[in-house]
Amino acid sequence: MSDELSAKCERLLKEPEIRFAGFLDMMGNLTVGSFRDNVKPLKNEDERKKMFIEAVLRIRTRQDFDDNLGPVSYAAARRKKVVTLTFSLDEMVLFVSAEPDVDIDKTARKIMNICSIESP
Repeated sequence: MSDELSAKCERLLKEPEIRFAGFLDMMGNLTVGSFRDNVKPLKNEDERKKMFIEAVLRIRTRQDFDDNLGPVSYAAARRKKVVTLTFSLDEMVLFVSAEPDVDIDKTARKIMNICSIESP
């Protein structure tokens, strides 16, 4: 399983707009993932771990509304220096950071296509 996830991360990191791609368990731990070569992380490891935990908590909270509103395809946040996208997959979360000027919907569709994520 982790070989398959590693391969998906590697495919994502070949895209020039993707800075980071990783799969998180439901506790927010990075199972597999990394930064694209020559990308300088904007946060240290402790800050990234906190960000991963927060991302998983947000996804779990959103799932409370799935019955009424339908499931979330993905969530994105555009910040000054980076765009982050999260995708809920069974017992994992795909966390991706991209360059700040990306077209979020286009990038999300590309990620979903590369990782074989179906729209709910």
